[in-house]
Amino acid sequence: MFKTILVAIDGSDPGARALDAAIDLAVKYSARLDILHVRMHGRPVEELERMAEVEHIVAHVAPKALPSSLPNASTMADLLAHAEHEARVVSEIADRLLDAARQNAHAAGARDVGIKSAGGDYADAILDTARDKGTDLIVMGRRGLGRVRSMLVGSVSNKVVQEAETAVLLVH
Repeated sequence: MFKTILVAIDGSDPGARALDAAIDLAVKYSARLDILHVRMHGRPVEELERMAEVEHIVAHVAPKALPSSLPNASTMADLLAHAEHEARVVSEIADRLLDAARQNAHAAGARDVGIKSAGGDYADAILDTARDKGTDLIVMGRRGLGRVRSMLVGSVSNKVVQEAETAVLLVH
């Protein structure tokens, strides 16, 4: 049924559940799985900060992203405190997230797995990647901003559902 599946991950709990669902479908249908992380802008989601601590991402990213002249970073906030190095930090975090996701997919039996990191508007990056890859299914987590906030600022999942040229699976 599905030949190419795109899953968007962001380090959040809904993103992790979306990855699990996408991996399951990719294995079931022997489909290609493309894993996309749109690099964060602004404050990272709480779950990403928690995951960074649990998986020791800060310890791995700091030496690569920050010059040795800066003090040791022990939290995500410490890493992002040096604005001039923020892009490098964000890029390193994206690489770690994508590598871990690819390893999970391979361990679960997915054979054809690609990863991509993109910048810019979250929804636009997901939609553009889906078009470029010829995706049959987009899988993503739904964060649930709430009615009022969603009406005011919109939501990534809502925009993707409205504008996608393919099927979209939202995972809660």
